[in-house]
Amino acid sequence: MLALLSAGLAATPLRGEPLAEETEHLIACTLVCPPSVREVPVFEQQRECEECKGTYHYRLWLPKGYHSAPHRRWPCLFVASGGGNPKMGPMARWLKANGYIVVMLVESRNGPWAPIIGNFLAAHDDVVRRFRVGEGMKFATGMSGGARAASMFVQIRSGFCGLILQGAGYAMDNQGRYYTERLRQQPSLFVAMTIGRNDFNHTEVDRVKTLLPPNRFLLLEFDGGHQWAPSDVFEQAIGWIEQRVYHDPPTYPMLRPIYLARFAVLADRFQAAATPAERLQAAEAALTYARQRNIAADPSVATSFAALHAELAKLRAESSR
Repeated sequence: MLALLSAGLAATPLRGEPLAEETEHLIACTLVCPPSVREVPVFEQQRECEECKGTYHYRLWLPKGYHSAPHRRWPCLFVASGGGNPKMGPMARWLKANGYIVVMLVESRNGPWAPIIGNFLAAHDDVVRRFRVGEGMKFATGMSGGARAASMFVQIRSGFCGLILQGAGYAMDNQGRYYTERLRQQPSLFVAMTIGRNDFNHTEVDRVKTLLPPNRFLLLEFDGGHQWAPSDVFEQAIGWIEQRVYHDPPTYPMLRPIYLARFAVLADRFQAAATPAERLQAAEAALTYARQRNIAADPSVATSFAALHAELAKLRAESSR
């Protein structure tokens, strides 16, 4: 059920009653200060930047457990659509099960760039003030024109680690050249492309896959046309990015907040596990991760680490009987 929080042109107040978890909320936000031309590669004149100003909306999903963990930072996915007003659709099951804040941009749609960029900047800057979004744990995705828009989002705000292009390549200029210079300069940003084998944009695949090193790009094709990726394909895409960001070596000290947040997700999976075998596997995964990333002794996870260690010992003893 949609909780309608705003109407007309007024921005939703930052302070108020806590928003319910696992419910969509409509948030109004205003972009007062326009970007500069040098900030946004698709803009050529300051006039275009000025046209970004205005009041926009996004639909917000808060994950289960958000309010009970007041010090925890959460991954966040920004979603755009060529037709505007996107839904979680085939992505919903995975996003809800894996603790994502989801931001669905209402006004961003095919057409002039100004409202696309304006909607994103207003929503992004609002959501990072309003909620505990993890810096370095931001993702963007979109379908068709929304994919091209998402490829621009990750280049004009910091803290993005993942981009999932669905049904189209990157944003391009009037000569068909992709805007990817800044993408190539972001070594911690990983890109997956999902596309139907019968999609009319499939001709872009060969160009897109040569623009980033193989360790930063994943192509996932499926039987279908110009459409959002099926749930299993989306899960492969975002799972691959998570593996690259959270789990693959080396360990970087500056990413410690990201590792701590990832441990919280793995601990959640232990709590959600239904069978002894699943609980044992989840406990082992969380404990191994904490050791590999050198966070086991961190005060924010030490209690949870000790409890998981004790649970694992009991589970192993029970399984050996």
